[in-house]
Amino acid sequence: MRDSAQWFWCYNPEQKQLAIDTGDGEPLVLPYKPQQLVNIGFSQQGFDVEDANAYQQVLEFLQSYHQDALPVEPHKAALCALGFCRFGCPQMPQSWHFQKSDLEQWPQQRQLCELNSGFDQGLFLILEMDDEFASCMLLSKRMQVSAIKTLRQFQVMKVLNNRLLPATIDLATAAQKQWNTKLA
Repeated sequence: MRDSAQWFWCYNPEQKQLAIDTGDGEPLVLPYKPQQLVNIGFSQQGFDVEDANAYQQVLEFLQSYHQDALPVEPHKAALCALGFCRFGCPQMPQSWHFQKSDLEQWPQQRQLCELNSGFDQGLFLILEMDDEFASCMLLSKRMQVSAIKTLRQFQVMKVLNNRLLPATIDLATAAQKQWNTKLA
């Protein structure tokens, strides 16, 4: 991991932007609007140990996939996920946009999912999950969820767990492992 002792959360009230300065050039502006954020009454705030640990966990998880398998750069996705988990407003579920899944129970260790709107299907990272709902961040570049609504990369949606579909990338990896075992 890069030295996170020099990392800072930055909020610019004039531009209404939350960013993270990792000390390696231009700060990364997070794609969240002020009305989607809470606890942003600061201009600069240090990256703490909890932030560093959460970032590292998400980064390592995303890096466990082949670099061409995900439609996103893991470092940027991990920072956006952390930014939303740290500063994102609680959300109301918007499950009606997505089709139901046939799965009875979602495996807790599974962190990637897909959601299908009937218009499009997108790859998501599960940020938080309880017995009923999951907050999911879009990893795909964009996803059309209705005739008039399109999600952009890194937007977060809260949905009922019965909307989560297994990620195609995980199914392909499992099938490949099973095939390799049969060949061995």
